[in-house]
Amino acid sequence: MTSGAHLPDLKSLVELATAPSPWDLGNEVLYSLCRDHPAHEDPSVVIAKVWLIGRAYAAVIERRRGRHEASDSFYVESVAVEIMRSGIDAWIEEAKAKVGRGESAVAQMLATHAKVTQLFEGIAGLNKRSLASKYLHFHVPNLFFIYDTRAVEGIRALSAPLGRATGSNGDADSEYRRFVEKCVMLQALIEGRLEVRLSPRQLDNLLLHVHASTC
Repeated sequence: MTSGAHLPDLKSLVELATAPSPWDLGNEVLYSLCRDHPAHEDPSVVIAKVWLIGRAYAAVIERRRGRHEASDSFYVESVAVEIMRSGIDAWIEEAKAKVGRGESAVAQMLATHAKVTQLFEGIAGLNKRSLASKYLHFHVPNLFFIYDTRAVEGIRALSAPLGRATGSNGDADSEYRRFVEKCVMLQALIEGRLEVRLSPRQLDNLLLHVHASTC
């Protein structure tokens, strides 16, 4: 990161990112759903979480290669079955145990995201890194960053002050790894300049504001 880099009106961006939002209640419904029903043992719970998070965040799992598979049977016979037979509960617990542990937390985040992305891709036949990030965020909100087109474009607009993402991480999804590295850089920059530690949700709010300002 360049020490002399400048983010335009950084304080205002942080104020916007941490202010109450009309979307807070809707997001809290999804946080509560995952908090009250964390496990993946009941088909109805699995279907509810994948369906509602995917629909709310425009990352539906039924959007498959070459077609849109919206039938009830797809959720019951494919989505629920494949997720329940996976090791997703253990993966999520491993991620929760690493929250707040610096580089080891980032490494666990990337490893867990890669597993869930592969799981969802096996179900849908299409890369689902965005859905995986959002699904994991609602289960472990203090660890996972939300990845989607707007967030990526927002972080890209800050490339000059943040610098380039570097390094690699074994089996991690390369696109998500680069995005996470930039998010961690931005968190550190804001904390160093304003003594504010943004959560992944607040950082996502900031990136959305940056994206909106560049459209």
